[in-house]
Amino acid sequence: MTARQGLRASLIRTSGIVLKELITVFRQPRLLLTLILGPFLILFIFGLGYRETPPPFRTLLVLANEEAQLAADREDLGEAFGGAIDLVGTSTDPRDARRELANGEVDLLIIAPDDPMSALESGEPATFTVVHGEVDPVIRSTISLVARSSIDEINRRVLTDVVSVAQAESEDLEIVLEEMQTASSALIAALEDGDRTAAAETNEQLRDDLRFVETTTGQADDLYSGVARSLGAEEDQVTSALGESLEQAQADDPETALDGARSFEERVSELRSQVARAQSLDPELLVSPFAADVEQVNEVPTEASVFYSPATIVVLLQHLALTFAALSLVRERQLGLTEVFRASPLGPGEALVGKYLGFGVLSLVVAGGLTAAMLGFGLSIGDSWAAYILVMTLVVVASLGLGFMLSGLSETDSQAVQYAMIVLLLTIFFTGFVLSLEQLAAPVQVVSYLLPATYGIQALHDIVFRGTAVDPVILAGLAGYAVVMAVGAWFVVRRDVAAAGQL
Repeated sequence: MTARQGLRASLIRTSGIVLKELITVFRQPRLLLTLILGPFLILFIFGLGYRETPPPFRTLLVLANEEAQLAADREDLGEAFGGAIDLVGTSTDPRDARRELANGEVDLLIIAPDDPMSALESGEPATFTVVHGEVDPVIRSTISLVARSSIDEINRRVLTDVVSVAQAESEDLEIVLEEMQTASSALIAALEDGDRTAAAETNEQLRDDLRFVETTTGQADDLYSGVARSLGAEEDQVTSALGESLEQAQADDPETALDGARSFEERVSELRSQVARAQSLDPELLVSPFAADVEQVNEVPTEASVFYSPATIVVLLQHLALTFAALSLVRERQLGLTEVFRASPLGPGEALVGKYLGFGVLSLVVAGGLTAAMLGFGLSIGDSWAAYILVMTLVVVASLGLGFMLSGLSETDSQAVQYAMIVLLLTIFFTGFVLSLEQLAAPVQVVSYLLPATYGIQALHDIVFRGTAVDPVILAGLAGYAVVMAVGAWFVVRRDVAAAGQL
């Protein structure tokens, strides 16, 4: 037999294995529907029913008495908390409030401190207590975040009230500043006339007024300066320079004294403008001068069902290919087909290639259908089709290899299915499908990279969401994984054939 005839015979034997595997699969429509439609329907229903924003926590605000300002502001406070909290009411009875929580009538209690001033006077913060009965760790973390943001909102409202009162009480400061501006004009006139006695008396009056102004405006100056320093802007503290100008107005040299008086008058005018500007500012802006605006450099869908669709395709492909491969070799052992292979000219390599091609073609057809569904959700692959097809092919080949390896550990169909389900559970929790890989400790991530879906999910996120080339390390890792699994699968098939010859 020539080399060409040998190659032709090998291709015929391999194509026979491909046909056998496809016929075997399509003779079991229930198995096909279970493996393909079952997981897809589960994930599809999950995507339809998943709510990106959890329902607000029904919250009861527990106060020492109903006359507290927070009780009066309950409606406004509920809106300020945002969608995370639904402030359903207030109570002055902690026991009754805890009973409502235990009966499931509310989800959270925010209990205000009984005597906040005593705590503050002792140097301790007045602590609000947030009470809940949740057991889910994710919801507990959410409650902790909501609790911090809610108390921050209460703190902000208290400070806003303080600033509002301070602004209302600044009318006395306006009167004094108006008097100081009139007196500074009189000081300039006295110095110009050379009346040192009148100048000294006016200077003394201005010094008394200045002490009041410095006391009143000191905190405001510090507030404005703090905001300015945080932004890298220039500080503008006028009151700190008023005393210097007034000292200069007492100089013996008439010209120097006159310059100081004119400088003082100018700075008083500036301070009056500052006070007017401070009164016009919204107290909430003074308490919370900064806001955040988040900008994203790539277009990632906000809907959870759309975001998870590429990862879902990878998970389904891995599960489908792995289960087909695992059941294939186990079934052949049970039917005694490995003995037939040994008696035939079919070699382990030809049998393995046929299985790879048969199950691979079937899996890639399913991948095409799932990809069409993904595109229907509005996702775009753009110009990255070659990389997308390469990643899908490598995921299928690697998953088939893993399935063949698992078949070497299985003696029955039920064992093979059990191993496939264990791998599916590992895939859900360790591949980045549900939880980001960064949330797993480094030693645990070793488990992640023993699964083909880990590589596939990261690669598809690059292609579909980031619009970048696939990380070469991920691509090389997936290709290397497929090669290692293929070599291991060859040893499994060879072992089965050898074992059949010993029967």
